[in-house]
Amino acid sequence: MNEQALVDLIQYGREERNLEYKGHENWSDINTKTKIVKSVLGMSNIRDGGAIVIGVEQDGETFRPVGLTQDERDSFTQDGLSAYISEFADPYVEVTVTHVNLDQGDLVVIQVNEFAELPVICKKDGANNLQRGTIYTRTRRIPETAKIPSQVEMREVIDIAVEKSVRMLWGRIDRAGLDVMDSQARDLQSFEEQLEGL
Repeated sequence: MNEQALVDLIQYGREERNLEYKGHENWSDINTKTKIVKSVLGMSNIRDGGAIVIGVEQDGETFRPVGLTQDERDSFTQDGLSAYISEFADPYVEVTVTHVNLDQGDLVVIQVNEFAELPVICKKDGANNLQRGTIYTRTRRIPETAKIPSQVEMREVIDIAVEKSVRMLWGRIDRAGLDVMDSQARDLQSFEEQLEGL
């Protein structure tokens, strides 16, 4: 994501299913870590993933950037977040940590990729009600991270996984040198030849 797209996320002003704002946070705090891990797990299980912006405060119905202290900003590192998230995520989740400097101060944006192949499951218990064996998502009713609350969200996760599996299958067929379309054309030609004899 380019710098302007990151600034647009920061200044968007309201939370969405794929966008969450957090205020003054420090990665060294266990409560901060588990809140962010839960959000990352949820965003990894929705189409196109999402982003968490840190250094934003709620002002009525909207959110505005206020910045972080140098210590808060520096506590968020790519390696630190990736390592800690991998303790909870199965399979892994790809995240990108970016520090953004605005007139209001420094902010952190954590970009979360959609799962690569299979839905992400929480693999161990943790603070903030992180539960082993749970699939988290960002709910459709309000922008929050929760256990999959209904068949609608479960179907969405399953559909994403099936689409990925089908694409992988087509890739394997192609790499194996098989041409499914030629097979279908041969079948059609054979069928038409059989019809001519009737």
